[in-house]
Amino acid sequence: MAEESVAEAVVEAEAGTGLVFHEGSRLTDLKLARNLSIDYPKLEPLHHIKIEFMFHYFKIKSTWTKAHWLTLALGCIAVVTSGWDLGIGELAGGGNFYKIGANPSDADSGIRAIDSASGTLVLLTLALWFALLMRLWALFPLMRSQAISLYVALLAAQISQFWAHGFDPAFPLGLESFAVAVAGVGLIMLAFVGFILQRAVIETRDVHVEERHFHPDPRQMEIASRDHSLFAWGAALMLFCMFAFIHAWAGAHYVAVRQPGETSGWWLLLVVHQLSGFALVWLMIHVLWYPQMMLGSGEIRIESDRARQVSSASRSGDSAAVVGSRTGRCPDCAAVTSVTMRAGGEIEAACAVDGCNGMGSPGENCAVCGTRISSRTICPQCDVSAPVGDHFKDDEAW
Repeated sequence: MAEESVAEAVVEAEAGTGLVFHEGSRLTDLKLARNLSIDYPKLEPLHHIKIEFMFHYFKIKSTWTKAHWLTLALGCIAVVTSGWDLGIGELAGGGNFYKIGANPSDADSGIRAIDSASGTLVLLTLALWFALLMRLWALFPLMRSQAISLYVALLAAQISQFWAHGFDPAFPLGLESFAVAVAGVGLIMLAFVGFILQRAVIETRDVHVEERHFHPDPRQMEIASRDHSLFAWGAALMLFCMFAFIHAWAGAHYVAVRQPGETSGWWLLLVVHQLSGFALVWLMIHVLWYPQMMLGSGEIRIESDRARQVSSASRSGDSAAVVGSRTGRCPDCAAVTSVTMRAGGEIEAACAVDGCNGMGSPGENCAVCGTRISSRTICPQCDVSAPVGDHFKDDEAW
């Protein structure tokens, strides 16, 4: 009885402060001491959103290592060197805006007017951003192509803003039509990259849930889908796109000021550029970290359904890929089943339709009859139904 009283007192104390009183390893295990949706059912969506953001917070605390924080620090240093001249005076002095061009053989070219200190700082900045990309690749191998996509989105925003400010230094206040069009193209490119990345992660998540968390009980499948919710991750991706645009605009506007010392509030542009850059690096790591943590390092690849079908078709037509393939065996009786794993780790299963000899990756459509390939295979000997991944004992994924 004494132990029960102590437990009740702890729960009551935590409930009074609104702290989390149960922190689980999965999203549906997380409970909050205050649940307003009980008294106000209309607030239930907001309650789920709050839980999801809290889940990300606790997962960052429990899974981020020193390597993650060092990567974040490296990105922040890259932001500082890319937007602050560190006392050299190249930006603070306004530079020589009559010197233009990138032809090194022309004595009047702008690139020839760069002094050694400024050139060294530029090279240092490029090296830091490249080192950041290498660390992102090392930390999140499943998201390497997505890391490049984020870099492309940021570069598109930067180029469009500098191009727009070249025609309208006061952009967008000058209302120069060409500058607005260029900035619009950059914004569209930014949104397009974000959309493609989100679609690839969401569709890969769906395949992962269907393959790794299949259960005949629909309620268990609903719990698995809830555990793999990407709402908070999608919000982080949206914020990345927003901060990328703000960061690019503040940097271009900061450089476009002709006489910085005579312009009041010029330093505010630098502050906005730096702070948005810090947030940008944090969101970049967050966007790459969560799918890597959620999907693990199994054989699944982050790509859209269409890209997965194309890659599967190309693998099927490549006869050389058959070399080194493994045949699956029933996890119950060890009998050979109609599941194979290629040398690259891709799993293919036979179509379940009678009379069809098609093969394909689980979750995709059969190339012969168009039927969706099941994520489970029935053993021909003992009739045990098991996920395709269980037919390879030494193959593990989260």
